[in-house]
Amino acid sequence: MGKLETHQLLKERLSRKEGMHRITDEESKRIKEVIMEITMDVVNLCKELQIPYMLGGGSALGAVRHQGFIPWDDDLDLNIQRKYIDRLLRTIEERYGDKYEIEEPLRTEGYWSSFIQIHRKQTVFREYLSQKEECCGIKIDIFVIENTYDSPILRYIHGIRTDAGLFLLSCCRMFLWREEYMALAKEDASARRTMRIKQLIGMPIALAPRFFYRRVQQCMQACKNESSTYVTIPSGRKHFFGELYERDALLPTVEMEFEGQMLSVTADYEQYLGRLYGDYRKLPPEEEREQHVLYDLKLPGEMPTKRLLDKRETQEELLRMLDCFVEYCKKHRLRYYLVGGTLLGAVRHQGFIPWDDDIDVGMPRRDYERFLELEKTEPVAPFLKAISAQEQTLTNPYCELLHMDTELERDTSKYIREDCQILHLFIDIFPQDGWPTSRVGARVLARYMKGCRYLIQCSRAKFGKGVNLFRKMAKLPMILIARLIGCRRLLRHVDRIAKRFDYDKCSYVGAITYGIYGEGERCPGKEVTMFTEVEFEGRSLCAPGCYDKYLKQIYGDYMTLPPEEKRKDHRLRVWLREN
Repeated sequence: MGKLETHQLLKERLSRKEGMHRITDEESKRIKEVIMEITMDVVNLCKELQIPYMLGGGSALGAVRHQGFIPWDDDLDLNIQRKYIDRLLRTIEERYGDKYEIEEPLRTEGYWSSFIQIHRKQTVFREYLSQKEECCGIKIDIFVIENTYDSPILRYIHGIRTDAGLFLLSCCRMFLWREEYMALAKEDASARRTMRIKQLIGMPIALAPRFFYRRVQQCMQACKNESSTYVTIPSGRKHFFGELYERDALLPTVEMEFEGQMLSVTADYEQYLGRLYGDYRKLPPEEEREQHVLYDLKLPGEMPTKRLLDKRETQEELLRMLDCFVEYCKKHRLRYYLVGGTLLGAVRHQGFIPWDDDIDVGMPRRDYERFLELEKTEPVAPFLKAISAQEQTLTNPYCELLHMDTELERDTSKYIREDCQILHLFIDIFPQDGWPTSRVGARVLARYMKGCRYLIQCSRAKFGKGVNLFRKMAKLPMILIARLIGCRRLLRHVDRIAKRFDYDKCSYVGAITYGIYGEGERCPGKEVTMFTEVEFEGRSLCAPGCYDKYLKQIYGDYMTLPPEEKRKDHRLRVWLREN
């Protein structure tokens, strides 16, 4: 396993690549001030709750050798026993919920590390592109001290299982974030070889990462004996056996100066630091001094403020996006028209359906593909960005126009894999293709595409998530099948089928790739392309010529309002960043 260890790879070799943010001395000073603010808040809570803690790793080394941070370091580690963790984190959330964001194994969706992080909100310290926006602030790390068995045999089994599990989890992370890691190592052949091996090992685990992650965490916490002779810090840099200590040697602490504060360090720091660093009093050569990979940095006061929008404000931002899109289409002579609930709102309400919070437009295939090509070099607007299945930037078979100055949460996100979620306010743009002329052919195609869309949904779904136990169990085999096929392959397949029918030559046209209303999407091409205009929030926008027929096929008596219990929106929470 030593040859596949990526700690040194990521912290020392790849962090020195050009293009990363180089931290200035002034920035380093301010980062450390924020870290000390977080640390003292946590330490004071520990004292209040009578929870023992100690500086760990490089922070303990800094206290002993420098009476503060190691000069080139930019983080802080605390070691705390497992039995105190829940109470401490609960109190941090209660006391400082508006100030700090906690990432904890099994509790934070999409978090695959085995230690805990406390992030300062309204800051950015982006080490990985895959980090969530709310979980990449300036932070401290908390490493958990675990009990282990007095029996040498049980202790050895505990260590082997834990270290093997953590290694396989690191392989899983390497696979899940493979594009980012491989880009970092594009000029380092040995690093790429190491990463490819780990990605191959991690690929099967990535089919059910949360299931495996839970098992590893359970293994780490397996020993419940709070008076065992030995303890270990398996998530530390030397892993289970490298950080195996006698309880009576590690846990007693002494206070040492750290950046003008008196903080606890293990009383046996000579043995502790000697095991981690060897001759720890000797400064390492400059080329071996660790640095974090850093993509972006924002200190307190540098983040744009965010404001939660109400329903009408969300609709107004959508209108702003729609105006830009329509102008773009006019400029480049691209055909578009309102579809779905947006068209219904235009006809029935002359604007948004009152409880609705999205916009749907359709574009004939030729115009749709030209739009995607044009948008690469000429964005619709500075704050808008198009993502699509065709460009492999969206895991649905259509295009989303994103408002990059917004942040979005939706209730359905708990069922969707993190890397498949849309995090910004959006307009849906659906490609419109030809349909088979015969009703039988159209019915067969609609059913087949429905099956494909279900597989795509399964490929995007999380394991073990569903509205009830039956749904969770029923989805499991389909998720496995869909993951094995792969979302990208499914999207390409759906696109190929839809493009077999030429929009401008077929007798019937409509949405196929995401035609959720099946045959209801299919309308006579000549009637559709006799485009008309409808009023929408004071604007005249393009609609299909046969909008009445289209809406009846989809909604039936569409002019009658549905009962209140069926008036549902997408349950979006949208924040607007204000510079």
